[in-house]
Amino acid sequence: MPIKHLDTSSTSHVATLFPGYLSERKHLQTHPLSVLSDSRLGIDASHYLATLIENPPSREPLLAATGGLPLALTTRIESDLRALEKLRIKPVFVFNGLLPSRRTKQQQQQQFEPPEACKDRREAWAKYEAGQEDAATKLFEARSNLHTWDLWKIVLRIFKHRNVEFIVAPYVAWAQLIYLQRHSKSYIHAIYGPTETLLYPGVDKVITSVDLVSPNPMFSFVQKRSILNDLGVSEEQFLDVGILLGSEHSPPFPATVHEQALKATVDMVKYYKSGYAAVSAMADQPHVKAMQYPELYARARSMIKYSLILSSEGLVTPLPLAISNPPSHGNPNHHNHHPTAADIPSDLHEIFTHRLPDEVYFYLSRGLMGPHPLVWLTTGQIIENPPLDNGETTEYRRFVKEVITDGQTGPRATTLALMMSVLNPFWQSRKIMGHFWFEHPAPPKPIAHNSPQTTQLAERVSGWNVPYAIIEEELRRQNSSTIDFSLCLGATVSEKLAARTKIKAPQGLDKKDEIVANVIWRFLELRGFLLNTHMHSPLARAMHTALRNARLTDKFQDPLYLFLELVRAGVMHGHLWSGRAFSGGPSFGTDDEKSCMLLVMRVLSILPLNFKPWSAPLSRELLVFNSFVRSLTRALRTLLEVTSLNMLLRHDARRARDDLLDINLSLPFQTEVNTGFGVLAKVYLDALTHINGRQRVRDPNAEGVREAKQMALDICEETFPGVKNPKMEVERGFRFWDVLHSEGAVLRELIDQFEAAEAWLAPMRP
Repeated sequence: MPIKHLDTSSTSHVATLFPGYLSERKHLQTHPLSVLSDSRLGIDASHYLATLIENPPSREPLLAATGGLPLALTTRIESDLRALEKLRIKPVFVFNGLLPSRRTKQQQQQQFEPPEACKDRREAWAKYEAGQEDAATKLFEARSNLHTWDLWKIVLRIFKHRNVEFIVAPYVAWAQLIYLQRHSKSYIHAIYGPTETLLYPGVDKVITSVDLVSPNPMFSFVQKRSILNDLGVSEEQFLDVGILLGSEHSPPFPATVHEQALKATVDMVKYYKSGYAAVSAMADQPHVKAMQYPELYARARSMIKYSLILSSEGLVTPLPLAISNPPSHGNPNHHNHHPTAADIPSDLHEIFTHRLPDEVYFYLSRGLMGPHPLVWLTTGQIIENPPLDNGETTEYRRFVKEVITDGQTGPRATTLALMMSVLNPFWQSRKIMGHFWFEHPAPPKPIAHNSPQTTQLAERVSGWNVPYAIIEEELRRQNSSTIDFSLCLGATVSEKLAARTKIKAPQGLDKKDEIVANVIWRFLELRGFLLNTHMHSPLARAMHTALRNARLTDKFQDPLYLFLELVRAGVMHGHLWSGRAFSGGPSFGTDDEKSCMLLVMRVLSILPLNFKPWSAPLSRELLVFNSFVRSLTRALRTLLEVTSLNMLLRHDARRARDDLLDINLSLPFQTEVNTGFGVLAKVYLDALTHINGRQRVRDPNAEGVREAKQMALDICEETFPGVKNPKMEVERGFRFWDVLHSEGAVLRELIDQFEAAEAWLAPMRP
């Protein structure tokens, strides 16, 4: 994040009131990127990704209306990496890790999406439904609620493919970047990141922007020395000015919040000689006192000066203890004292978080897992913001609270139990509170992660330590080359086969395939698909039956699993949500026929559909359903990642390894679906009905029906220019329907609805 009022060139959403100080005072220096050839460039991943998703051509304005992830991002990132490679610049990306502690109500409130976001999305849909598409798009594009960690699987898969180096910092990325630059081995030679990086003593230059799209790539950087000379402040005073102006981790000082904030803040710090003296002098002012600003200031200062990093030895340590005294660069304003161990505050855990084992930070740093579950643990809370459809239905609110979070065997409670079972007693007794936007500001309630049912469930993972010899034999027997749901279910389909999986690896698990297979088996038992006997439950039988009838190339495994979870949760049906018909639902037919079409649309929308930026119709109805799918996908993915963490911390597998990212990328649920496939199905069925005189097709052999179906498919081709071969995708979607409808695959609860929908759909299929 940039320092407020200092930098308006940043694409960050932080408000900037002072008009372009860096550019106005000509502090930004621009050079050809070739100047950095044959060097290693450290890149703040959040800063870089924010630039891409907030600016054309990689910004996707309708993401808030379609759900899913920005699919054009992959092309742009790969293009940028090729441009750096051409210039012989080696990028090293650093991601933010855990959130430093947020103590004030204002800071905690920042974790909730502002109410204006829901209002804007509601208004966007009203405009879209009124035919005002351009006005709707402008509102949608600012409210996708997209964060860096939503994108990390896409990004890390690219990094893995292109052999790009990365690290996830224990907390803030800029501190880790400074460590890499100032290390005796000079792991990086320059930093591309937010202006906030300049606040750390001894950092003199930061690259603020890089243009990799133009034929002649350029970069701009700022030099702290020139800013200090221009403002007439010391390096310590500059740190104070930056904190008082406000940034991501420090609210602005109330006494100088106005249009001339930079000048007023600089003058104030110069007058009082330091930020501490200025804040202390005004501590009794009502706004300052109400915010307890002196404490906020002290915390922000300590967070910057003593920021925690992961050292090359694998230890989490304060930055000044891990680097040598920085050179002064001939700067008379340079502050010479370099902090020692005696200077480090004893209460750093109050500023960051209580300390986790260094091993956990290491696994995080190498991509074994994302930070979300660790943030739940360290902050003691799970923040649930409204989904893209605003979560206005009672069904979704019940789902995200009771099924996903609070349920004693739900994915989030199980995730917490798995983590706590392998950490010290301090963490095991920690209360985790669930904060839901629709209950705010009512007091939150604790999640039952330490209930006997949940802790006993978590302990059942110890039953899965299947050695590689059996996994290898199963790969041969099933004629498979992939460790996935299909293999793991096939290996437990009979009592005889299931008995083999109770054999334990004598020396613990070693190979990547062993770990991936055992994580999936453990996950399947945690979710009730496999029994304690390693045999199939009805859910597993249904899934195994369906997979046997599916084409391998159709890639139905993850969608099929999600379908069964949604059925079990009672949200996979053709009924209206809260009795309300949203726009973009069925257009023709009786209520029963519309219910059939809703079921078909929802089922097919579980399938991922790849496209270039969306230019087809939107469906609010499907976006409501997509919120269920997205929430479930994220919760299950987190549970899988923590199952692998639990396995390593239990010493069930070799811990010293360099394939942690490979393990993560080999697990299910690597992506999130959008509404695209459901919209594609709707366009085909609507077009066919319209061509057929606004009546549904009842006889597939009737005169003109074959031609009408071809015309409907042609309309799909025209309507979805960004989709590769829409006709084939329509056919693949209906094959997914067939797989679900195959004998024994559909659970009992849905049989009647599926039979009715099948009778309605069959004559209309291509």
